[in-house]
Amino acid sequence: MSRIVPLLAVLVVACAQGQAPFTSPDIKEPARADVLVQVGNSSVDPAVARVKEGGSVAWTNDSDYMVVVSFPGADASKFQCKELRPNFSKNGDTVESLPFVAGAVRVVLPCALKKGSYPYTIKLVSDISQMDNPKFTLAAQIVVE
Repeated sequence: MSRIVPLLAVLVVACAQGQAPFTSPDIKEPARADVLVQVGNSSVDPAVARVKEGGSVAWTNDSDYMVVVSFPGADASKFQCKELRPNFSKNGDTVESLPFVAGAVRVVLPCALKKGSYPYTIKLVSDISQMDNPKFTLAAQIVVE
C-alpha cells in the first residue's frame, strides 16, 4: 500500500506537466497576428480565436465530414473584403466558405478584420447535397483586438 501512494503522486505530477497552455477557462489566450482554427468531429479549437486587428484566420478540417464556415449577415457586413474567392463566397447576406474536406488544405478568410467580435457557425455535412441539413453545427467566434 505504501508503494501505491508515491506512484500515484508521480502520475499526478506527470499528467499536470503535460497539460497544454491556455486550457483553463479562466486564462484568456493572447491575440495573435495569425490564428489557425482546427475543426474536429465535435469540436472547434480554439472556440474563441483571438486575433490582432489586420490579422488573418484560417481553418483546417480534422473531421470525418465536409466543413462549411458561415458568418451571418449582420457580422459579415463588417468585413472589409476585396475578393472572397477562392475559399469563400456570399450567399445572400451570409459569407460562407466553400465546402472543404479533411487534409492539409487551409481555408483562409481573405478579409481585413477590424476590432470587434465575429460569431460564426461551422456546418459538418456528409456531402454537398446535405448543405442545408448538416450532421452537426458548431458555434465559434473570432475576437479582433
